[in-house]
Amino acid sequence: MRVGFVGLGNVGSKLAGSLLRNAHELTVFDLDARKVDEFVALGARRAHDAAALMRDNDVVITCLPSPEVCRATVAEMLPEVRGGKTWMEMSTTDVRVMKTLAQKVQAAGGSVVECPVSGGCHRADTGNISIFAGCDRASFERVLPLLTTLGRRVLHTGEIGTASVLKVMTNYLATAN
Repeated sequence: MRVGFVGLGNVGSKLAGSLLRNAHELTVFDLDARKVDEFVALGARRAHDAAALMRDNDVVITCLPSPEVCRATVAEMLPEVRGGKTWMEMSTTDVRVMKTLAQKVQAAGGSVVECPVSGGCHRADTGNISIFAGCDRASFERVLPLLTTLGRRVLHTGEIGTASVLKVMTNYLATAN
């Protein structure tokens, strides 16, 4: 399975690093070319934009700083979406934005897995993070090998939107304690 990754920030770089360390064929893109250079030096391939990632890979994972950036990235990838392509969104994002973007990707023939993470950068770096996956069961089974590479605890939460809600709830509970 060829994997593309957009967003090599604090958490994204750790998740992408886990894929690379576990011998996944990885292509990366980030607006910060230095971050991409670091991954290329470790064996990843470079993409020049998010559209190329979707065109050239089976799965594209996004881990982005805001719903606005996510929306723009999906808009860039959308012309390259077709059957057999999967978008995995690992950011903590707005459930309404997630559902809207998922509908667009699915209408183009792609599959969507919403999979925000919980546990912080240090756990993401060691593959000891928790992942909540909102999607249909067939998509979940297809990407489960990737999810178990990225995290130790993976929970299928149900349909698109459920993982984002659960992630916000865990953030709230962590803050309250």
